Amino acid sequence: MGAADLLSYLLAALAATGNALANVMQRKSSLEQDPERSFGAGLLWDLVRSPTWLVGFLGLVGSFVLQAVALGFGQLSAVEPIITLEVPLTLLVAARVFGSRLHRPEWTGILLMTAGMIMLVAALAPRPGTETQVRSLTYAVAGGATAATIALLVGLARRGGPIWRTACLGMATGTSFGLTATFIKETISQADARGIVGVLTTWQTYVAVGFGVVGLVVMQWALHTGPLLAAQPGFTLMDPLVSVLWGVLVFDEMTRTGWWLVPATVGGMAVGLGVLLLAHSPLLADLNEQSTERTVGEPAAA
Repeated sequence: MGAADLLSYLLAALAATGNALANVMQRKSSLEQDPERSFGAGLLWDLVRSPTWLVGFLGLVGSFVLQAVALGFGQLSAVEPIITLEVPLTLLVAARVFGSRLHRPEWTGILLMTAGMIMLVAALAPRPGTETQVRSLTYAVAGGATAATIALLVGLARRGGPIWRTACLGMATGTSFGLTATFIKETISQADARGIVGVLTTWQTYVAVGFGVVGLVVMQWALHTGPLLAAQPGFTLMDPLVSVLWGVLVFDEMTRTGWWLVPATVGGMAVGLGVLLLAHSPLLADLNEQSTERTVGEPAAA
């Protein structure tokens, strides 16, 4: 493991912090809106004029920039799993913003996720692939399948209760951001090879921007539809899952095999368990309930 790998891990962790800030502040901004109001252009316009939402948006932009730089130094299948640390970081930020405390279940989940992530990345030890040599047909098949997954999840979000709809939208958001990261990886590779000309002339740059916007819009939809605890697992788990699949199957990034898959599997299971534990944290549920009560109560008091 070289200095470039370590730097990519640090930048990925900072990107996760930006995502956590975005999750909390944009959820807080959504709670300030009328819960009966339908999601649409008017709601989006009101959100973007909210200082709280803008703070969250800046966190998201900062996260994308840090993530892009991290991908320039490291591998897609190593950087993106580290982004899952946004779940414990979301709780830390939420506790700070809403004046609450973390208890033993939350700290257990945080430690479980952190240890699992270290074990997963260390066991797989991803090595560079061939992101600049992928055939157009491969891009079309893999990209089409991923885009179809996003469309399917959005379609499923049009039926069922608020928790189901929010969970589906959360998964659609994570899938969109995972696909964005894969194309950012190609854009960074073009920048290394051909400079700014490579960035501006490669179609992956514009696809990355497009799916980034899609992810941002669907994220607002999810946060307005239901509680953060329902959306967070989708935000967190789908992004690295999509990225790792693209990294290994499309970009031919090499990882350790054989018995190394045993600790990698244990680490991945620990991360998943930690995500589920934290996503159903009573603290996160209380934050949503208390914030909703405070938001609904304010107009009445006025």
